[in-house]
Amino acid sequence: DGYQIDQLGWRGGDRYTYSGQTVNFNNAYAKFVNAMHDRHPNKDLIMNSVGSFGSQAILGTGHPVLAYNECWDYEKNFSELRNIVKANDVYSSGKAKTVFAAYMNYSMDNCEFNTPGVLLTDAVMFALGGGHLELGVHMLCREYFPYTGVRMSAGLRTQIIRYYDFHTAYENWLRGGGKEEQLNVTVGEGKNVGLVAWPPKMGKLITFSRKQDDAYVLHLLNFLNADSESWRDMNGTMPAPRVVTKLPLEVQMADKVSHVYVPSPDYHAGALVELPFEQQNGVVKFTLPQLKYWDMIVIEK
Repeated sequence: DGYQIDQLGWRGGDRYTYSGQTVNFNNAYAKFVNAMHDRHPNKDLIMNSVGSFGSQAILGTGHPVLAYNECWDYEKNFSELRNIVKANDVYSSGKAKTVFAAYMNYSMDNCEFNTPGVLLTDAVMFALGGGHLELGVHMLCREYFPYTGVRMSAGLRTQIIRYYDFHTAYENWLRGGGKEEQLNVTVGEGKNVGLVAWPPKMGKLITFSRKQDDAYVLHLLNFLNADSESWRDMNGTMPAPRVVTKLPLEVQMADKVSHVYVPSPDYHAGALVELPFEQQNGVVKFTLPQLKYWDMIVIEK
């Protein structure tokens, strides 16, 4: 089907050819990508950017069919994931969607993956419009792909299928273009829950939103119980989220609204649920039935 070119990331200073000439990796990466494409123009091609090294040169060729980023500790925070997606979008002129090679529970061994850490990370990556390279014959926990020392529990196997079904079913809302536009969202009366706009903050609900042609897509991510702002969950300590039910929300919205929907991979197997709402004086009010890890709220104009 095509080719994946790998690399080792930043090598810590000058590097040389056998004959003693310095190597400019960025130029070399672009040359190699162009040469591969010219030689095999009908084959798909991607190239890994380890720690984002060389991303601009690689994607600037216009040839990779997706942006492939292997993330390590210097890109460990959830906030970095959005920075990577935004940079890749600029470098590829919006043509290449981001896929993260990001290994969960990296310091663990001979045990099961920590389900809350895995699902919260997937929720954030998917909400940002990205994907996660994590599944093959088993779930990846190391850069050495055959390693199987950390295993999926039966519960995680069930939930991860729902997350990928959701990621596929709602691709138009998740990866269908539009532009980021942060909506002004507040919690209505009766619920003492902290809510802030991106970036993630422990002890809060986090909002992130995008405007598309006929809708606003508003993501609500649950960091109420989070013990870290890092996606890596190195030692599997991320606790299960505190589930919030009957959450009243108020969204400032000048456009006239026709429908409000909320699908979530965490309940009803991801099926779309239409919510009753009212709109007065530029504010749309509705109540979320439940929030576990992630709800996607679609407000149609």
